[in-house]
Amino acid sequence: MHHHFIDRFAMEDSPIHRLDARVKLLAVLSYTVVLISFDRYAVAELAPMAVLPLGLLWFGRVPVWFALRRVAILSPLILMLVLMSPLYDRGLHPVAFGPWQYAVSGGWLTAADIAAKFTLGVLALTALMCTTPFASLLEAMRRLGMPQVIVLQLGFLYRYLFVLIDEAMRVRRARDFRGAALAPMGRRLAATGGVIGSLFSRTLDRSQRTQLAMALRGYRGETRSLKRLHFHRSDAVYFALVAAYLVVCRCWYPSWF
Repeated sequence: MHHHFIDRFAMEDSPIHRLDARVKLLAVLSYTVVLISFDRYAVAELAPMAVLPLGLLWFGRVPVWFALRRVAILSPLILMLVLMSPLYDRGLHPVAFGPWQYAVSGGWLTAADIAAKFTLGVLALTALMCTTPFASLLEAMRRLGMPQVIVLQLGFLYRYLFVLIDEAMRVRRARDFRGAALAPMGRRLAATGGVIGSLFSRTLDRSQRTQLAMALRGYRGETRSLKRLHFHRSDAVYFALVAAYLVVCRCWYPSWF
């Protein structure tokens, strides 16, 4: 499994790809802060917040189905909150849509609010990841003053997660070649402990070899990146447009709506 599995869209060329990684990171962080600042009952006010993530996906030439798949993969993490909200908040709240007035349970409004914020947040994050190489994101985090230990941990996770997945695939392939896939369910469950132990020992051995190789290459706990970030006029224009858009969504649209 190669890191291009994630970065295959980040290697493309588009107006969004050419923006400075620091600007894109700050824009998505600002978007997330504004998104979660809406009241939990103000579901209809979230409608214009869909413009930015969908626009980034469109101009970044990232298929919407790819982003929606990421939403579907992560949805079990939030599904329980959505399902339990109607049980904890049964009070009625007035909802106005033009001349129509409704009384809706607060729990259903909260569930819709959680689902909408989760979907929009994941779409914005997916747009950021698919239009920015991860190495550039790490460099942007470092330049913006994020703690060095966090940047290092993210870098190691990104690089060696694929190594761990490869080891797991080798262990699984060896198990299947020995006919374990045809064994009864009880025996397969009993063999799971041995598979996990083998994977742990393989991973520990690989980590020791990796640490030795890094030490021989002079690694002293500091990140070294070949990426050079450059701030251009287009980056300033983009950030100003995003800031104006967020002000309109948070201040003007709710009062008008």
